[in-house]
Amino acid sequence: MEPGTGVGDVLVRIERRGERVHAAIENPHLEQGGQRAGNRMALDNIRERLALFFDAEARLETHVANSRYRVEIEIPYRRA
Repeated sequence: MEPGTGVGDVLVRIERRGERVHAAIENPHLEQGGQRAGNRMALDNIRERLALFFDAEARLETHVANSRYRVEIEIPYRRA
């Protein structure tokens, strides 16, 4: 979550959809000249870890809509 001057909220949803696990994380999007380099690095790190653990079976997408920044991650469901 980007630093801001007011109160912020983070919404996290995780659910199993058949043989996949879907996670969505969102927070307010601040219109201050784009993402910071550290955030991009963190997302790249998560993508790399997902690729190491799940190869091409994982998906990570980001987008902005309705003044909200959203990250969606999807991985295969595996029993322990």
